[in-house]
Amino acid sequence: MTGPHESHGLAPERQPMDAEFRDFLIQHKDEFLRIALSCLRNLHDADEAVTDAALKIHNKWPKINSLDNPLALARKIVHDTSVDFYRRRARLASREVPHPGLPDAPTADDLLELRGYERLDQARAILQERAPKQAECVRLRYIEGMEFTEIADHLDITPGAAKTNVHLGIKALQTLMTPPKPRNGGDS
Repeated sequence: MTGPHESHGLAPERQPMDAEFRDFLIQHKDEFLRIALSCLRNLHDADEAVTDAALKIHNKWPKINSLDNPLALARKIVHDTSVDFYRRRARLASREVPHPGLPDAPTADDLLELRGYERLDQARAILQERAPKQAECVRLRYIEGMEFTEIADHLDITPGAAKTNVHLGIKALQTLMTPPKPRNGGDS
């Protein structure tokens, strides 16, 4: 009599890897969801992006698991998948057949809800482009809720450097979000 995995053609030596991957995903799913949510700002899209990333991680699991820090690569895959999520959706949209009962465009309420985040999102994108380490430190501190020592371990920097990068990143975001003051006086 064959076991349940053997009847599906899976080799018995793959069973521990699958259990190990499952445990890894369960242990870090909340963190992965926070990463995706910080990029996408929509819980349902973030959950879908994490699922897509989990599939990518599973396909590369033997290689990822053999690294010294598999969590770092998994975080990068989740982040990259989240960044690419809407682009991928747009590429696939032309292949989708719309359902007659569903709306095909966001409502005004949907757009109004996101309006308050526009300046912050633009500032974060500029900071990410200009100073990626600062942007990542700010994200880890305020979106992930990490302490400076955790940020330092995550990014392989000192806790002092993490604190400095967070401070500089916040100052840069404030500058980017503050509208320029009109000039008083002058020949206008």
